[in-house]
Amino acid sequence: MLSRTADHLFWMSRTTERAERRAAGAPSRQHSLRAQRVRGFLPGEDAC
Repeated sequence: MLSRTADHLFWMSRTTERAERRAAGAPSRQHSLRAQRVRGFLPGEDAC
């Protein structure tokens, strides 16, 4: 019973941490990877 309670507390804190990060405006890892992929397909400033 104690281990189940500890497990629930762990996952609740992880979920809260993720929600706080999103609320703070920090981009998710998936969003960052997508943005990097898109930037690779767009011409850069120094491309001629």
